[in-house]
Amino acid sequence: MKKLYACLLLLAMVFSLAACGGKTEETDSDMAAIKASGVLRIGMECDYAPFNWMVTEPTETSEKVQGGGYADGYDVYFSRMIAEELGVEVEIVKLEWSGLTLALESGTIDLIIAGMSPTEERKQTVDFTNAYYTGKKVIVVRNDSKYLNAKSLEDFSGATLSAQLNSLHYDLIDQVPGAIKGMPYENSPAKILAVQTGVLDGFIEDIDVAKAVVESNPDLTYVVFDEGKGFVVEESKITNAIGCRKGSDMVEFINGILDTVSTEERDALMEKARKSQPVQTD
Repeated sequence: MKKLYACLLLLAMVFSLAACGGKTEETDSDMAAIKASGVLRIGMECDYAPFNWMVTEPTETSEKVQGGGYADGYDVYFSRMIAEELGVEVEIVKLEWSGLTLALESGTIDLIIAGMSPTEERKQTVDFTNAYYTGKKVIVVRNDSKYLNAKSLEDFSGATLSAQLNSLHYDLIDQVPGAIKGMPYENSPAKILAVQTGVLDGFIEDIDVAKAVVESNPDLTYVVFDEGKGFVVEESKITNAIGCRKGSDMVEFINGILDTVSTEERDALMEKARKSQPVQTD
């Protein structure tokens, strides 16, 4: 009787493991799991116009944010494209920049679409799609700055510069001879305020983000460097890509979508985002 019970127990365990194996095989596909849930969770700051920002009322291009409110912007446009191809809803998860990668690894979000560059360091923990944005690097300064007419990095010698925490832009300060490296900032409004109040002489940014900052803050402008006298940046670091979990089948799927969006369409979407962004009032 004991032998019979042991055999039955063993058979039950085998069937149980087989069932678990089938379930694991199904959930190995991020795409299948997202379709099954009916929701695509996108991580972004919601505070980095024109890529992403918060609005209190829905617009034609906005998507709901987990916990309340809505997000809009260039990143949201691409979030919607992907969700529509999957046949699911979009849910934006508002996170601090420094927490995006961890949230992806832990499964809190399905994708990072947040103006993120696919650096070699990030590729250790994140699989990236092809680029969905390419831009150049500039320095945002006050309209009355003594660095206003700078043409080269050398012209910023002695300037106190900063950028966003854990970003390529902060590392680029090392390329400016004689620059003083200020503390990094957690978000865009904080570094804007630092320049406006004179705590910083400037911060490094993508040109389209700089354009958006200036449109919302007329007391600021940005410096574009002469050819060959600006930042030296690898191609992968002047592009932004969509972050997926390591080994995710979403990379190939999203690349297929990105292949259908021309350079002209991307430029038009960025222009639309810049014109739609809210005016900053602080």
